[in-house]
Amino acid sequence: MEDMARGIPKSIDYNDVLPVAVPAVARRRRFYPQGGASGFNALGTREIRIEIGSVNSLLDVQHSYLEMFAENRSAQTVGFDIGGGHVLFDEVRVEQAGRVLAREQEHNRLHAGILSVAQTNTDGQLSESIGQQQRGLNAAGAAGKIAPEPIGQAGDVYVCLRHNSANDMAAGQSVRICMMMPTGLFTQDKLLPLPLISQSNPLTIVLVMTSSVNVGAWSAAGIGVGDIQLNRVNYVAQLIEVGGDVINQLRMMQQMGGGQLTISGQDIEHSTDVLPNGTQGEIPIRIPARKRSIKSLLFQINSQDYTQGGVGIGVEQVYSLSSGGNANMDSFQMKVGSVVYPPQPVACWGDVGRAAAANRPLPQEERGECVMELAKALGSLGFTNPTGRLSSITYGVNTPQAIAAAGVALLTDGDNGDGAGNTLTPQSNQVQSVCPFGLDLQSFQHTAIESGLDSETMALETTLLISVSAAAGTGQEDKVVHCYLVFDQHYYFNADGTITFSN
Repeated sequence: MEDMARGIPKSIDYNDVLPVAVPAVARRRRFYPQGGASGFNALGTREIRIEIGSVNSLLDVQHSYLEMFAENRSAQTVGFDIGGGHVLFDEVRVEQAGRVLAREQEHNRLHAGILSVAQTNTDGQLSESIGQQQRGLNAAGAAGKIAPEPIGQAGDVYVCLRHNSANDMAAGQSVRICMMMPTGLFTQDKLLPLPLISQSNPLTIVLVMTSSVNVGAWSAAGIGVGDIQLNRVNYVAQLIEVGGDVINQLRMMQQMGGGQLTISGQDIEHSTDVLPNGTQGEIPIRIPARKRSIKSLLFQINSQDYTQGGVGIGVEQVYSLSSGGNANMDSFQMKVGSVVYPPQPVACWGDVGRAAAANRPLPQEERGECVMELAKALGSLGFTNPTGRLSSITYGVNTPQAIAAAGVALLTDGDNGDGAGNTLTPQSNQVQSVCPFGLDLQSFQHTAIESGLDSETMALETTLLISVSAAAGTGQEDKVVHCYLVFDQHYYFNADGTITFSN
Protein backbone atom coordinates (compact mmCIF):
# COMPACT_ATOMS: atom_id res chain seq x y z
CA MET A 1 0.00 0.00 0.00
CA GLU A 2 2.89 2.31 0.84
CA ASP A 3 4.52 1.60 -2.52
CA MET A 4 1.27 2.39 -4.28
CA ALA A 5 0.95 5.76 -2.46
CA ARG A 6 4.52 6.62 -3.41
CA GLY A 7 3.79 6.09 -7.11
CA ILE A 8 0.28 7.53 -7.30
CA PRO A 9 -0.30 10.22 -9.95
CA LYS A 10 -0.64 13.76 -8.60
CA SER A 11 -4.06 14.11 -10.23
CA ILE A 12 -5.53 11.53 -7.79
CA ASP A 13 -3.22 12.10 -4.82
CA TYR A 14 -5.72 13.55 -2.37
CA ASN A 15 -3.12 13.79 0.38
CA ASP A 16 -1.43 16.55 -1.63
CA VAL A 17 -3.79 19.33 -0.55
CA LEU A 18 -1.64 22.45 -0.16
CA PRO A 19 1.75 23.50 -1.56
CA VAL A 20 4.75 23.30 0.73
CA ALA A 21 5.29 26.58 2.61
CA VAL A 22 7.23 28.13 5.47
CA PRO A 23 5.99 30.74 7.96
CA ALA A 24 6.54 34.12 6.31
CA VAL A 25 5.11 37.63 6.02
CA ALA A 26 5.15 39.57 2.74
CA ARG A 27 5.68 43.30 2.98
CA ARG A 28 6.58 46.15 0.69
CA ARG A 29 9.56 48.43 1.27
CA ARG A 30 11.02 51.30 -0.74
CA PHE A 31 14.79 51.59 -1.19
CA TYR A 32 16.08 55.05 -2.19
CA PRO A 33 19.31 56.11 -3.95
CA GLN A 34 22.39 57.18 -2.05
CA GLY A 35 22.63 60.96 -1.60
CA GLY A 36 18.98 61.71 -2.34
CA ALA A 37 16.23 60.52 -4.65
CA SER A 38 15.85 63.53 -6.99
CA GLY A 39 17.78 65.71 -9.43
CA PHE A 40 19.27 63.05 -11.73
CA ASN A 41 20.05 63.99 -15.34
CA ALA A 42 22.66 63.19 -17.98
CA LEU A 43 24.39 66.56 -17.62
CA GLY A 44 24.89 66.45 -13.84
CA THR A 45 24.40 63.42 -11.60
CA ARG A 46 23.66 60.75 -14.20
CA GLU A 47 24.45 57.63 -12.12
CA ILE A 48 21.71 56.40 -9.77
CA ARG A 49 22.83 53.94 -7.08
CA ILE A 50 20.25 52.08 -4.96
CA GLU A 51 21.44 49.74 -2.19
CA ILE A 52 19.20 46.80 -1.22
CA GLY A 53 19.71 44.80 1.95
CA SER A 54 17.88 43.06 4.80
CA VAL A 55 18.84 40.94 7.81
CA ASN A 56 15.69 38.78 7.86
CA SER A 57 13.94 39.01 4.48
CA LEU A 58 14.17 37.43 1.04
CA LEU A 59 13.71 39.61 -2.05
CA ASP A 60 11.01 38.58 -4.54
CA VAL A 61 12.43 40.15 -7.72
CA GLN A 62 9.46 39.03 -9.83
CA HIS A 63 7.14 41.25 -7.77
CA SER A 64 9.41 44.27 -7.31
CA TYR A 65 9.84 47.27 -9.59
CA LEU A 66 11.53 50.62 -10.16
CA GLU A 67 9.55 53.83 -9.71
CA MET A 68 10.58 57.34 -10.80
CA PHE A 69 9.15 60.66 -11.95
CA ALA A 70 10.49 61.92 -15.31
CA GLU A 71 10.37 65.69 -15.74
CA ASN A 72 10.59 67.51 -19.08
CA ARG A 73 12.71 70.60 -18.25
CA SER A 74 12.90 71.92 -21.82
CA ALA A 75 10.62 74.32 -23.68
CA GLN A 76 9.72 71.59 -26.22
CA THR A 77 7.33 68.66 -26.15
CA VAL A 78 8.65 65.10 -26.38
CA GLY A 79 7.46 61.55 -27.02
CA PHE A 80 9.46 58.64 -25.58
CA ASP A 81 10.80 56.06 -28.01
CA ILE A 82 9.43 52.51 -28.08
CA GLY A 83 10.63 50.68 -24.98
CA GLY A 84 9.02 52.64 -22.17
CA GLY A 85 11.13 53.74 -19.21
CA HIS A 86 14.07 51.63 -20.41
CA VAL A 87 14.93 54.29 -23.03
CA LEU A 88 16.16 56.56 -20.23
CA PHE A 89 19.24 54.45 -19.40
CA ASP A 90 22.43 53.83 -21.37
CA GLU A 91 23.58 51.20 -18.90
CA VAL A 92 22.15 49.09 -16.08
CA ARG A 93 24.39 47.28 -13.58
CA VAL A 94 24.19 45.18 -10.44
CA GLU A 95 27.15 45.56 -8.07
CA GLN A 96 28.38 44.50 -4.65
CA ALA A 97 31.20 46.40 -2.96
CA GLY A 98 32.31 47.80 -6.32
CA ARG A 99 32.35 44.34 -7.98
CA VAL A 100 30.16 44.26 -11.11
CA LEU A 101 27.90 41.19 -11.04
CA ALA A 102 25.84 42.05 -14.14
CA ARG A 103 26.28 44.78 -16.73
CA GLU A 104 23.95 45.59 -19.62
CA GLN A 105 25.37 48.27 -21.94
CA GLU A 106 23.23 50.06 -24.56
CA HIS A 107 20.30 48.97 -22.45
CA ASN A 108 17.97 51.47 -24.12
CA ARG A 109 18.68 50.21 -27.66
CA LEU A 110 18.20 46.59 -26.61
CA HIS A 111 14.70 47.28 -25.33
CA ALA A 112 13.66 49.87 -27.94
CA GLY A 113 14.99 48.13 -31.04
CA ILE A 114 14.63 44.44 -30.12
CA LEU A 115 12.89 43.27 -26.94
CA SER A 116 9.96 45.67 -26.66
CA VAL A 117 8.69 45.23 -30.21
CA ALA A 118 9.46 41.51 -30.50
CA GLN A 119 8.22 40.38 -27.08
CA THR A 120 5.42 42.78 -26.15
CA ASN A 121 2.07 42.33 -27.87
CA THR A 122 -0.64 44.95 -28.30
CA ASP A 123 -2.07 44.29 -24.83
CA GLY A 124 1.37 44.77 -23.34
CA GLN A 125 1.67 48.08 -25.15
CA LEU A 126 -1.58 49.17 -23.53
CA SER A 127 -0.13 48.33 -20.11
CA GLU A 128 3.00 50.34 -20.91
CA SER A 129 0.78 53.30 -21.81
CA ILE A 130 -0.20 53.48 -18.12
CA GLY A 131 3.16 52.93 -16.43
CA GLN A 132 5.85 53.80 -18.98
CA GLN A 133 4.62 56.76 -21.07
CA GLN A 134 3.91 54.76 -24.22
CA ARG A 135 1.05 55.50 -26.61
CA GLY A 136 -2.05 53.33 -26.42
CA LEU A 137 -5.31 54.13 -28.25
CA ASN A 138 -4.79 57.83 -27.49
CA ALA A 139 -5.15 61.05 -29.42
CA ALA A 140 -2.21 63.14 -30.57
CA GLY A 141 -1.20 66.34 -28.81
CA ALA A 142 0.42 67.28 -25.52
CA ALA A 143 -2.46 65.68 -23.61
CA GLY A 144 -2.43 62.62 -25.84
CA LYS A 145 -1.61 60.32 -22.96
CA ILE A 146 -4.93 61.17 -21.34
CA ALA A 147 -7.42 61.99 -24.10
CA PRO A 148 -8.91 59.03 -26.01
CA GLU A 149 -8.83 58.94 -29.80
CA PRO A 150 -11.70 61.18 -31.01
CA ILE A 151 -14.60 59.37 -32.67
CA GLY A 152 -14.74 59.91 -36.39
CA GLN A 153 -11.07 60.84 -36.75
CA ALA A 154 -8.33 58.66 -38.17
CA GLY A 155 -6.79 56.51 -35.46
CA ASP A 156 -3.20 55.37 -35.22
CA VAL A 157 -2.28 53.05 -38.06
CA TYR A 158 -0.65 50.64 -35.62
CA VAL A 159 -3.40 50.94 -32.99
CA CYS A 160 -0.99 51.51 -30.12
CA LEU A 161 1.99 53.19 -31.75
CA ARG A 162 2.61 56.59 -33.24
CA HIS A 163 6.12 56.60 -34.62
CA ASN A 164 8.20 59.70 -33.89
CA SER A 165 5.29 61.32 -32.07
CA ALA A 166 6.74 64.37 -30.29
CA ASN A 167 3.59 65.47 -28.47
CA ASP A 168 3.09 63.03 -25.60
CA MET A 169 4.80 64.98 -22.82
CA ALA A 170 4.41 68.76 -22.57
CA ALA A 171 7.12 71.22 -21.55
CA GLY A 172 7.47 71.29 -17.78
CA GLN A 173 5.36 68.15 -17.34
CA SER A 174 6.27 65.25 -15.03
CA VAL A 175 5.09 61.65 -15.42
CA ARG A 176 5.37 58.64 -13.13
CA ILE A 177 7.24 55.67 -14.65
CA CYS A 178 7.10 52.17 -13.17
CA MET A 179 9.03 49.25 -14.67
CA MET A 180 10.75 45.98 -13.82
CA MET A 181 14.45 45.87 -12.97
CA PRO A 182 15.68 44.15 -16.12
CA THR A 183 19.11 42.55 -15.72
CA GLY A 184 21.22 39.83 -14.13
CA LEU A 185 20.07 38.54 -10.76
CA PHE A 186 16.80 40.44 -11.12
CA THR A 187 15.47 38.38 -14.04
CA GLN A 188 15.11 34.92 -12.44
CA ASP A 189 12.30 33.40 -10.40
CA LYS A 190 14.10 32.48 -7.15
CA LEU A 191 13.95 34.64 -4.03
CA LEU A 192 17.24 36.41 -3.33
CA PRO A 193 18.57 35.49 0.16
CA LEU A 194 19.45 39.00 1.37
CA PRO A 195 20.42 37.76 4.90
CA LEU A 196 23.29 35.77 3.33
CA ILE A 197 24.74 38.98 1.83
CA SER A 198 27.11 41.13 3.87
CA GLN A 199 25.07 43.94 5.43
CA SER A 200 28.02 46.32 5.06
CA ASN A 201 28.26 45.49 1.33
CA PRO A 202 24.67 45.14 0.08
CA LEU A 203 23.45 44.55 -3.46
CA THR A 204 23.50 47.81 -5.44
CA ILE A 205 21.39 48.67 -8.49
CA VAL A 206 23.18 51.16 -10.76
CA LEU A 207 21.27 53.07 -13.47
CA VAL A 208 23.23 55.33 -15.87
CA MET A 209 21.07 57.95 -17.61
CA THR A 210 21.31 58.63 -21.35
CA SER A 211 21.49 62.03 -23.04
CA SER A 212 18.04 63.61 -23.37
CA VAL A 213 18.45 63.81 -27.16
CA ASN A 214 18.26 59.98 -27.30
CA VAL A 215 15.07 59.35 -25.33
CA GLY A 216 12.65 59.91 -28.22
CA ALA A 217 11.33 62.53 -30.63
CA TRP A 218 11.34 66.20 -29.63
CA SER A 219 9.23 68.89 -31.31
CA ALA A 220 12.33 70.94 -32.25
CA ALA A 221 16.10 70.71 -32.39
CA GLY A 222 18.51 72.18 -29.86
CA ILE A 223 17.62 69.95 -26.91
CA GLY A 224 19.97 69.99 -23.91
CA VAL A 225 21.73 66.88 -22.68
CA GLY A 226 20.03 67.12 -19.28
CA ASP A 227 16.54 68.25 -20.28
CA ILE A 228 15.00 65.03 -18.90
CA GLN A 229 15.39 64.87 -15.13
CA LEU A 230 14.45 62.00 -12.81
CA ASN A 231 13.00 62.72 -9.38
CA ARG A 232 11.76 60.60 -6.46
CA VAL A 233 13.57 57.49 -7.76
CA ASN A 234 13.10 54.35 -5.67
CA TYR A 235 12.99 50.57 -5.85
CA VAL A 236 9.69 49.16 -4.59
CA ALA A 237 10.76 45.80 -3.16
CA GLN A 238 8.52 42.88 -2.27
CA LEU A 239 10.23 41.39 0.79
CA ILE A 240 9.38 37.99 2.29
CA GLU A 241 10.16 38.16 6.00
CA VAL A 242 11.07 34.73 7.39
CA GLY A 243 12.02 33.40 10.81
CA GLY A 244 15.46 32.53 12.07
CA ASP A 245 14.92 28.80 11.47
CA VAL A 246 14.49 29.41 7.73
CA ILE A 247 17.63 31.52 7.58
CA ASN A 248 19.52 28.83 9.48
CA GLN A 249 18.26 26.27 6.97
CA LEU A 250 19.62 28.45 4.13
CA ARG A 251 22.99 28.66 5.86
CA MET A 252 22.98 24.87 6.28
CA MET A 253 22.33 24.45 2.55
CA GLN A 254 25.15 26.88 1.92
CA GLN A 255 27.54 24.77 4.01
CA MET A 256 26.43 21.58 2.26
CA GLY A 257 27.29 23.26 -1.04
CA GLY A 258 30.89 23.86 0.01
CA GLY A 259 30.23 27.31 1.45
CA GLN A 260 28.19 28.50 -1.52
CA LEU A 261 24.50 28.81 -2.36
CA THR A 262 24.02 28.87 -6.13
CA ILE A 263 21.39 30.68 -8.19
CA SER A 264 21.48 30.26 -11.97
CA GLY A 265 20.15 32.75 -14.48
CA GLN A 266 20.97 34.48 -17.74
CA ASP A 267 22.66 37.74 -18.60
CA ILE A 268 23.44 39.81 -21.69
CA GLU A 269 26.72 41.23 -23.03
CA HIS A 270 26.81 44.01 -25.62
CA SER A 271 29.36 44.77 -28.34
CA THR A 272 29.41 46.95 -31.47
CA ASP A 273 31.10 47.21 -34.83
CA VAL A 274 30.70 49.58 -37.76
CA LEU A 275 29.26 49.00 -41.24
CA PRO A 276 30.76 51.75 -43.46
CA ASN A 277 28.40 53.14 -46.08
CA GLY A 278 28.54 51.54 -49.51
CA THR A 279 30.28 48.36 -48.31
CA GLN A 280 29.59 45.14 -50.28
CA GLY A 281 30.24 41.41 -49.96
CA GLU A 282 30.88 39.46 -46.75
CA ILE A 283 31.51 41.72 -43.76
CA PRO A 284 32.79 40.25 -40.45
CA ILE A 285 31.38 41.83 -37.30
CA ARG A 286 33.69 40.93 -34.42
CA ILE A 287 32.07 39.96 -31.10
CA PRO A 288 34.80 40.02 -28.40
CA ALA A 289 33.11 37.68 -25.93
CA ARG A 290 34.30 34.54 -24.16
CA LYS A 291 31.40 32.64 -22.60
CA ARG A 292 30.98 29.00 -21.68
CA SER A 293 27.28 28.79 -22.49
CA ILE A 294 25.97 31.21 -25.13
CA LYS A 295 22.22 30.76 -25.63
CA SER A 296 21.46 33.21 -28.43
CA LEU A 297 22.58 36.27 -30.37
CA LEU A 298 20.37 39.33 -30.88
CA PHE A 299 21.44 42.22 -33.10
CA GLN A 300 20.20 45.45 -34.65
CA ILE A 301 21.67 47.56 -37.47
CA ASN A 302 21.16 51.21 -36.62
CA SER A 303 22.02 54.44 -38.44
CA GLN A 304 23.24 57.03 -35.97
CA ASP A 305 23.99 59.81 -38.46
CA TYR A 306 20.67 61.17 -39.82
CA THR A 307 22.41 63.73 -42.05
CA GLN A 308 23.03 61.73 -45.23
CA GLY A 309 20.92 61.61 -48.37
CA GLY A 310 20.14 65.33 -48.36
CA VAL A 311 18.19 65.12 -45.09
CA GLY A 312 19.14 67.51 -42.30
CA ILE A 313 16.95 66.16 -39.50
CA GLY A 314 18.57 65.83 -36.08
CA VAL A 315 18.83 62.69 -33.98
CA GLU A 316 16.69 64.35 -31.29
CA GLN A 317 13.70 64.54 -33.69
CA VAL A 318 13.40 60.83 -34.45
CA TYR A 319 13.09 57.52 -32.61
CA SER A 320 16.81 56.92 -33.02
CA LEU A 321 16.96 53.97 -30.60
CA SER A 322 14.35 51.73 -32.24
CA SER A 323 14.63 52.68 -35.91
CA GLY A 324 16.73 50.23 -37.91
CA GLY A 325 17.15 48.41 -41.20
CA ASN A 326 18.72 45.35 -42.81
CA ALA A 327 21.67 47.12 -44.55
CA ASN A 328 20.71 45.24 -47.74
CA MET A 329 21.82 41.91 -46.25
CA ASP A 330 21.39 38.79 -48.35
CA SER A 331 22.20 36.44 -45.45
CA PHE A 332 23.90 36.18 -42.05
CA GLN A 333 25.36 33.52 -39.73
CA MET A 334 27.69 33.31 -36.74
CA LYS A 335 31.19 31.88 -36.74
CA VAL A 336 32.81 30.54 -33.55
CA GLY A 337 36.36 29.37 -34.14
CA SER A 338 36.17 27.54 -37.47
CA VAL A 339 32.52 26.43 -37.14
CA VAL A 340 29.57 28.43 -38.48
CA TYR A 341 26.08 28.50 -36.92
CA PRO A 342 23.77 27.61 -38.50
CA PRO A 343 25.59 25.65 -41.24
CA GLN A 344 23.21 27.14 -43.84
CA PRO A 345 23.13 30.97 -43.60
CA VAL A 346 19.84 32.64 -42.64
CA ALA A 347 18.42 34.23 -45.78
CA CYS A 348 17.57 37.93 -45.60
CA TRP A 349 15.68 40.08 -48.10
CA GLY A 350 18.79 41.82 -49.45
CA ASP A 351 18.69 44.53 -52.09
CA VAL A 352 15.21 46.01 -51.94
CA GLY A 353 15.63 47.74 -55.28
CA ARG A 354 16.10 44.60 -57.33
CA ALA A 355 13.56 43.65 -59.94
CA ALA A 356 11.28 40.67 -59.49
CA ALA A 357 12.77 37.47 -60.89
CA ALA A 358 11.15 34.27 -62.09
CA ASN A 359 10.24 31.89 -59.27
CA ARG A 360 11.51 34.39 -56.69
CA PRO A 361 9.23 36.53 -54.52
CA LEU A 362 9.59 40.27 -54.07
CA PRO A 363 11.93 41.32 -51.26
CA GLN A 364 9.08 42.34 -48.95
CA GLU A 365 7.79 38.75 -49.13
CA GLU A 366 11.08 37.26 -47.91
CA ARG A 367 11.07 38.29 -44.24
CA GLY A 368 9.65 35.05 -42.86
CA GLU A 369 12.91 33.21 -42.22
CA CYS A 370 14.45 36.14 -40.34
CA VAL A 371 11.45 36.62 -38.10
CA MET A 372 11.24 32.90 -37.25
CA GLU A 373 14.93 32.75 -36.35
CA LEU A 374 14.39 35.80 -34.12
CA ALA A 375 11.52 34.01 -32.36
CA LYS A 376 13.77 30.96 -31.82
CA ALA A 377 16.45 33.19 -30.29
CA LEU A 378 13.87 34.70 -27.93
CA GLY A 379 12.44 31.27 -27.03
CA SER A 380 8.96 32.24 -28.20
CA LEU A 381 8.56 30.29 -31.43
CA GLY A 382 5.93 27.98 -29.91
CA PHE A 383 3.82 30.88 -28.63
CA THR A 384 0.53 31.85 -30.26
CA ASN A 385 2.07 35.24 -30.99
CA PRO A 386 5.82 34.51 -31.25
CA THR A 387 7.02 37.91 -32.48
CA GLY A 388 5.09 40.51 -30.51
CA ARG A 389 4.11 43.57 -32.54
CA LEU A 390 6.23 42.74 -35.59
CA SER A 391 4.22 42.53 -38.80
CA SER A 392 4.50 43.18 -42.53
CA ILE A 393 4.03 46.91 -41.90
CA THR A 394 6.48 47.25 -39.01
CA TYR A 395 9.33 44.78 -39.59
CA GLY A 396 12.05 46.20 -41.82
CA VAL A 397 9.82 48.92 -43.30
CA ASN A 398 10.80 52.56 -43.64
CA THR A 399 8.64 54.43 -46.10
CA PRO A 400 8.49 58.12 -47.03
CA GLN A 401 5.10 59.54 -46.11
CA ALA A 402 4.33 60.57 -49.68
CA ILE A 403 4.91 57.03 -50.94
CA ALA A 404 2.93 55.55 -48.06
CA ALA A 405 -0.03 57.73 -48.99
CA ALA A 406 0.07 56.20 -52.45
CA GLY A 407 -0.18 52.74 -50.91
CA VAL A 408 3.32 51.59 -51.87
CA ALA A 409 5.47 50.03 -49.16
CA LEU A 410 9.22 49.87 -49.75
CA LEU A 411 11.70 48.08 -47.56
CA THR A 412 14.86 49.97 -46.74
CA ASP A 413 18.49 49.52 -45.82
CA GLY A 414 17.93 51.64 -42.72
CA ASP A 415 19.18 55.01 -44.01
CA ASN A 416 17.34 58.12 -42.95
CA GLY A 417 17.22 59.54 -46.50
CA ASP A 418 16.09 58.08 -49.80
CA GLY A 419 18.77 59.84 -51.87
CA ALA A 420 16.34 62.44 -53.19
CA GLY A 421 16.17 64.68 -50.14
CA ASN A 422 13.19 62.91 -48.57
CA THR A 423 13.38 61.88 -44.93
CA LEU A 424 12.29 58.36 -44.10
CA THR A 425 11.54 59.15 -40.45
CA PRO A 426 9.03 62.03 -40.40
CA GLN A 427 6.77 62.71 -37.43
CA SER A 428 3.88 60.62 -38.63
CA ASN A 429 1.67 57.72 -37.66
CA GLN A 430 2.28 56.35 -41.15
CA VAL A 431 5.86 55.29 -40.49
CA GLN A 432 7.58 52.74 -38.33
CA SER A 433 10.76 50.81 -38.93
CA VAL A 434 12.11 48.33 -36.42
CA CYS A 435 14.39 45.60 -37.64
CA PRO A 436 15.67 43.19 -34.96
CA PHE A 437 17.51 39.97 -35.86
CA GLY A 438 18.37 36.89 -33.82
CA LEU A 439 20.08 33.49 -33.87
CA ASP A 440 19.42 30.55 -31.55
CA LEU A 441 22.83 29.15 -30.50
CA GLN A 442 21.80 26.58 -27.91
CA SER A 443 23.61 23.27 -28.40
CA PHE A 444 22.67 20.41 -26.13
CA GLN A 445 26.05 19.23 -24.91
CA HIS A 446 26.44 15.86 -23.20
CA THR A 447 29.57 16.71 -21.25
CA ALA A 448 28.74 20.10 -19.72
CA ILE A 449 26.30 21.46 -17.18
CA GLU A 450 25.43 24.38 -19.45
CA SER A 451 23.59 23.78 -22.70
CA GLY A 452 24.81 26.71 -24.80
CA LEU A 453 27.59 27.28 -27.28
CA ASP A 454 31.06 27.37 -25.66
CA SER A 455 33.53 30.03 -26.86
CA GLU A 456 35.53 30.29 -23.62
CA THR A 457 37.20 26.90 -23.08
CA MET A 458 39.26 27.06 -26.28
CA ALA A 459 39.32 30.90 -26.45
CA LEU A 460 37.50 30.83 -29.77
CA GLU A 461 37.05 33.95 -31.89
CA THR A 462 33.37 34.87 -32.31
CA THR A 463 32.20 36.71 -35.43
CA LEU A 464 28.87 37.66 -37.00
CA LEU A 465 29.17 37.22 -40.76
CA ILE A 466 26.97 39.56 -42.79
CA SER A 467 26.69 39.07 -46.55
CA VAL A 468 25.63 42.33 -48.24
CA SER A 469 24.19 42.62 -51.72
CA ALA A 470 26.84 43.57 -54.28
CA ALA A 471 24.27 45.60 -56.21
CA ALA A 472 23.31 48.01 -53.42
CA GLY A 473 25.90 47.88 -50.66
CA THR A 474 25.11 48.89 -47.09
CA GLY A 475 23.50 52.19 -48.10
CA GLN A 476 24.32 55.89 -47.89
CA GLU A 477 24.98 56.17 -44.17
CA ASP A 478 27.48 54.57 -41.81
CA LYS A 479 25.70 52.16 -39.48
CA VAL A 480 26.47 50.55 -36.14
CA VAL A 481 25.75 46.86 -35.56
CA HIS A 482 24.66 46.39 -31.94
CA CYS A 483 25.17 42.75 -30.87
CA TYR A 484 23.77 41.26 -27.66
CA LEU A 485 24.93 37.80 -26.53
CA VAL A 486 22.56 36.03 -24.14
CA PHE A 487 24.43 33.55 -21.91
CA ASP A 488 24.04 31.41 -18.78
CA GLN A 489 25.36 32.90 -15.57
CA HIS A 490 25.74 31.24 -12.15
CA TYR A 491 25.73 33.40 -9.00
CA TYR A 492 27.36 32.09 -5.82
CA PHE A 493 26.33 33.42 -2.41
CA ASN A 494 29.44 32.78 -0.36
CA ALA A 495 29.76 32.14 3.38
CA ASP A 496 31.70 35.41 3.87
CA GLY A 497 28.75 37.47 2.54
CA THR A 498 30.15 38.12 -0.91
CA ILE A 499 28.60 37.20 -4.27
CA THR A 500 30.71 35.81 -7.09
CA PHE A 501 29.72 34.47 -10.49
CA SER A 502 30.85 32.35 -13.42
CA ASN A 503 29.78 32.46 -17.05
